[in-house]
Amino acid sequence: MSEVIRFHCEGAPRDLGLDQGRACRDAIRADAGALGFESRAPGVLRAATWLRVSRRSKRQRRIARDLARHFPHLAERTAGLASGADLPADALLALLAAELLDPMSARFEHVAASPPGLRLALRAPLPATGVVVRTTRPDGGYANLTVTRPGLAAALAGVNERGLAAAAILLAAPDAGERCQAPGVLLAEGCLERLDGVEKALEWCERRPGGGRARLVFADASGARGAIELDGEKRSRLEPAAAIGNADPVDASSGASLRIDSAARSLAIGRPGAPGQVFQL
Repeated sequence: MSEVIRFHCEGAPRDLGLDQGRACRDAIRADAGALGFESRAPGVLRAATWLRVSRRSKRQRRIARDLARHFPHLAERTAGLASGADLPADALLALLAAELLDPMSARFEHVAASPPGLRLALRAPLPATGVVVRTTRPDGGYANLTVTRPGLAAALAGVNERGLAAAAILLAAPDAGERCQAPGVLLAEGCLERLDGVEKALEWCERRPGGGRARLVFADASGARGAIELDGEKRSRLEPAAAIGNADPVDASSGASLRIDSAARSLAIGRPGAPGQVFQL
C-alpha cells in the first residue's frame, strides 16, 4: 500500500473544504477528470466542463438540494473543496455521487470490535488516488481524525477528541423515489463533529434524515459499542454482537485494514502482513 496522505483542516465549514481542496488538489482533479470535468480557466469553464454542467442529471440536482437542506455544513465544505481544487461545484457534487452511490466505490466493510475501538477492511482494489487521513478542527465542534477520499467532504470512518469512533458502511444507494436523496452514510461525519458517546450517536441518527441503506457503527473509550441500520426513512438499532463481530475483518478482504483506537484517539491503516501507518489526533 502506498503512503497515505495526511492533511489538516481548520475553521468554518467552507474553510475546512478549502484546506482539503488545496491539500488534495491533484488527486481531486484526477478523479474529476475521470468523470469528464476539467480545471476551469479564469472566469470561464472549458467547453467539455460546460457541456457536463449543462446536462447535470435530475438526480444530481436532488442530491445537491438535499445536501444543502439536511447537511448544510457538508454542502459548505463541498463548495470549499471545489474552490480549493479549482473546479466547478458540479464536479465535486458528481464526485460525491460517484463515491457514495456507486456500489463499486471505495468503502469500508467487514467491521469488527477491536476494544477499545473498531477494526475494518476496505474494499479492494482501491482507486488510484487512494484514501487520505484528515485531521479536522471545526469551529464549534470536536476535533477529529478521519479516513476519507480526496474529493469527499464526509468521513468514511474516524475518531474524535472525546473518543467516539464511527464508521459508515454503504449498503445501497437511495432509490429514485425516496424523499431524501442525500445518502445516510453522511451522518457519520456529523456524529464525529458533535457527539461524545455511542448512545448519543445512536439517538442522533434515529432523528436525522438520510436516504439509501447504510449501517453506522460506533464505539467509544468506555468500551460501549452500538450500531444502527438506515433503510430509507426507517431506523433500526442492531445488536452489537450481530452488527460488530469479533473476527478479524481482514480475513474477509484483500484490501487495506483500518484500526481505530478510541482510547488513544488514533488510526492505523495498512495491509495484512505489513506494518501499518499510525496517525494520532
